[in-house]
Amino acid sequence: MQFTIDAYKNLIHLLQLKNYKFCFYGECDEVARSVILRHDIDLSLDKAIEMAKVENELGVKATYFILTSTNFYNVFSKESYEKLQQIKELGHVIGLHFDEKRYEIESVEEMEKYILYELRMLNELLSENITVISMHRPSKLILENEIVIPGIINSYSRKFFKDMKYVSDSRMHWRENILEIIHSNEFEKLHILTHPFWYSEEDELMEDKLRQFLGNAALERYDFLNDNFTNLFEVIDRNEIVQDGVAIHL
Repeated sequence: MQFTIDAYKNLIHLLQLKNYKFCFYGECDEVARSVILRHDIDLSLDKAIEMAKVENELGVKATYFILTSTNFYNVFSKESYEKLQQIKELGHVIGLHFDEKRYEIESVEEMEKYILYELRMLNELLSENITVISMHRPSKLILENEIVIPGIINSYSRKFFKDMKYVSDSRMHWRENILEIIHSNEFEKLHILTHPFWYSEEDELMEDKLRQFLGNAALERYDFLNDNFTNLFEVIDRNEIVQDGVAIHL
């Protein structure tokens, strides 16, 4: 399967053809033949919006897991907040993508404490009750323990990680052939993790995607600086920042 928008649309169409019902985490028990679409937003909210629009056009819903502590986007900025609202308005749900490496965690109890801490922040930001979490780069502590928090759904719990057929495109690589899995009709419940960052209009190498991301980051940083620096163009012209899609050295 290519990592293009059209290929992703074909994936959705195949799931629909095979009569899978698209569910949020709390709904999958209510439907015999269900699929959960999970998106971990590690790098770009803009790519998340692109995918959210595609799913909305196809009449399906997904859960978007957001980091509260990352150097790639700031959920507490006005711009990012508006992007999260847009994802919600497109019919999707926001979940917490928890990065344990942000803290010094040595026990399950400490893990739970910091998860609840980040949930409170996200709840207050979005004025809603976030009830589902996924783990960012899960450690052995997470994978070898059943993290159970009352009222919170853990996407890495046995129910979603073992009992359902779980498939992921991590690092732009499907460890199993997702199309063959769907065609087989072997599984009544699917849990599919994708990372919107990898999907684009054209089929591109990982290197190309990353280079474009680096170039765009330089432009974004310039625009942020321009909002806080009078007449920035007199010092550095925006056209100097990116050449051939990659940030240049000044």
